Amino acid sequence: MATIRSRGKKYHVQIRNIGYPPITRSFSSISGARRWAKTTEADMERRLPVCIPNPFTVGELLERHQLEVIPNHKGNQRAIYKSRTLRKYFSQIRLCDLSPSDVRQYRDIRLKTISPATLRRELAVLSSAINHASKEWGIFISTNPVTAISIPRTANSRTRRLEASEENRLSSASTGELRRIIVIALESGMRRGEILNIRKCHIDFTLQTLLIPLTKADTPRTIPLSSRAVVSLREQIGISGNIAPIREAPLFSLLPDSLSQAFRRLCRRLDIQNLHFHDLRHEATSRLFEKGLNPVEVATITGHKDTKILMRYTHLRAEDLMGRLG
Repeated sequence: MATIRSRGKKYHVQIRNIGYPPITRSFSSISGARRWAKTTEADMERRLPVCIPNPFTVGELLERHQLEVIPNHKGNQRAIYKSRTLRKYFSQIRLCDLSPSDVRQYRDIRLKTISPATLRRELAVLSSAINHASKEWGIFISTNPVTAISIPRTANSRTRRLEASEENRLSSASTGELRRIIVIALESGMRRGEILNIRKCHIDFTLQTLLIPLTKADTPRTIPLSSRAVVSLREQIGISGNIAPIREAPLFSLLPDSLSQAFRRLCRRLDIQNLHFHDLRHEATSRLFEKGLNPVEVATITGHKDTKILMRYTHLRAEDLMGRLG
C-alpha cells in the first residue's frame, strides 16, 4: 500500500510491496502523488519492473559532471562557472524530484538578470549532465525536465560592421601584440582561441598558409594568409625569439579573457561604441564575400559547418553592392 504524507509544500509517497525495495518520491501536488502511487502499484501487481528513483541531489550530479565530464570539453572554464551557478539553486533538490516546474522557476528568476541566450547556455549544462547520467552512469531519470520548458528567443544576432575610420584608429592606437592580433583577425576571420593557439610550426610561409589544428568544430583546417597577415606573423615571430623545440609555445602570450579585456579598453579609449573582438570575425567574413568568394570558399577559410550560421555572420553593405548592379 502507498502511504502519502504532507511535509511542508511537498507530498511524500512511500510504497512497500513484497518483491520490491521500498520506493519513495516527492510531489508538489496531492493529485500528482496519488496518480504516481496508483500507476506504480498497478505495475507491481502485474509484476512489471519498476524504476527505483535515485537518491542523488541535482547538486551532487552537477558536481560529478563538473569533475568528470566538463574538463574534457572545450570552453570548460565557462561551463564550470555555469555549473556552479546552477548548483547554488538546485543543490538541495533530489534528482528524482526535479520537475519542469523547478526548471521554469529557475528560468523566471534568472531572466530578471541575464539574457535568454545566456540562460539557454546555462540550462544546456544542466540538460547535458542529466543526459550523461542517464546514458553513461546508469542513473535512472524518467525524463529530462529541461526539454519540457520553453525559453524566449530574441533576435539578438549582431550586425555590427567596422567603419574605415574605426579600423584606422584601432591600428594607430594599438601597439605590439594587440595590433598584430587585430590585423590577423580582420585578414583571416579566425576565432579568438584559434589566433591565440597559433604556433610557428603551423605556418607555411612558402605556400602562405596556416594550419589551424584545434577548431570549435573539431575539424582541423588550413587557410590562406593575406600579405598583411604574413607580415604580422613574421613580426610576432621576431618578437617571440627562439621557441623551445620540444614543446613549442603559442606565438601570442595573451590569454583569451586578457585579449578581450585589452580590446575593450582600447575601444573605450578611442570612444568606439558597441564593438566586440568577435565582431572582427564578422567583419572579416563579410569582406571575404565582398571580394567575390562564394559560400563554400568562405566556409573553407572561416570554418563554418552550416551555411545558415555563416550567413548570420555576414552583413554586406548595400553601398558596396551597388557596383555589381550596374
